[in-house]
Amino acid sequence: MVPTKYVAHRGLSMQAPENTIPAFELAGKAGFWGIECDTYCTTDGRWIVHHDRTVDRMTDGTGIVQNFSFEEISKLNIVSGRQIEQYPGLRIPALEQVLEVCKNYQLHAFIEIELYHHDRNLIDLVALVDRCGMLRQCSFICFNADDLKKVRAIDRDVPLGYLSAGRPSFADLDLVEQLSPAFLDYDYKSASAADIKRLAKLGTKVSMWTLNSRADAMPFIEAGAEYITTDTILT
Repeated sequence: MVPTKYVAHRGLSMQAPENTIPAFELAGKAGFWGIECDTYCTTDGRWIVHHDRTVDRMTDGTGIVQNFSFEEISKLNIVSGRQIEQYPGLRIPALEQVLEVCKNYQLHAFIEIELYHHDRNLIDLVALVDRCGMLRQCSFICFNADDLKKVRAIDRDVPLGYLSAGRPSFADLDLVEQLSPAFLDYDYKSASAADIKRLAKLGTKVSMWTLNSRADAMPFIEAGAEYITTDTILT
């Protein structure tokens, strides 16, 4: 069995504010195989790293992420998150800043596609990751199968991950076959270890999110999960 690979969810987000440069750097220093980050496209076509649909929870600003220009969103201060008092002056990072951390620590990047404005933005996203030297050290993941199909039309080799909070289905298997190379990425609360074992026997790679205790993670590891996404260091 191939050893399970561990992915830091939004960086090491139990030790630093999520989706920030310190959180990703901590993941690298801790020896994670990879990181997961969430991406949006600004009104002027820049890709930034942030999770929520709005900036309200994490920053001193308010509004819908997609409605900001890059200059506007770059001026917001991050004021929430784990150990925030240790990290003054944090800002929402551009995707290329996060990818630079990944290169420095040899981290695989799970890049989750959230929202964008035009299909051209996806072409620019793939091109950006390529310019950063990370296209063969990343996977694009998304809940929207159509977006993954668009990325596959742009690049035939980059791994794609279909995110789902539902039970595994035959439709999921058909999708990963269409998108190949691809994997399924399930919420551990909805997919059982038995489900993962069946998929592994079929040769389908599976990622599980978000497991924050060794006891919860072990059944999926033993079932053959390829990746485990976590907010912490599982010991």
